[in-house]
Amino acid sequence: MTTIDSRFGQPRTPRRWGKAGVRLTSDEIEAASRERRVAANKERIRDEQALQRARADWAAGRVVPWLITIALDAKKLYGPEVDEQCGVPEPGVDMWEAGTLYPSFEQLCKLAKLTEKSPGFFMSRPGIVGIKPSDTTLRFHMSMDGEKEPVMAFAPEAIAAAVHGDGACPTCWRPR
Repeated sequence: MTTIDSRFGQPRTPRRWGKAGVRLTSDEIEAASRERRVAANKERIRDEQALQRARADWAAGRVVPWLITIALDAKKLYGPEVDEQCGVPEPGVDMWEAGTLYPSFEQLCKLAKLTEKSPGFFMSRPGIVGIKPSDTTLRFHMSMDGEKEPVMAFAPEAIAAAVHGDGACPTCWRPR
């Protein structure tokens, strides 16, 4: 492949260097290019599998409201703008955090993108514990007034309404 060197206006071939300034052969360049393509394909496959696992976990009701709160707090995301960016009417995200409204998988993916997490981050897994500041030595350094208990699970009715679309009202738990 030949390109034009912008400094001199002359044709040149791309330079690829090996170890200690040794120029690579065209076979070595092709092998390196092939390795990069293979690595990119493996990463794409891993990402697709992780997304499939996250969707299955979502359908099984394994999203943890406390992890939604942690992700939003870590990025200092608050207010109706978050609801809008997640594609849910206000106060939808607040209801997610309270465990009374289960997000759709698409809304969860929007939340993941907004918080720069993967959808799998929000799923229950071994070792997830809702730790409050009062459970740590932070209790000696800050006020604990008004501290809430971590919400570790969604109401079963909310999960059923979102996953199965059974028509249950997620705010009052009565059929419509």
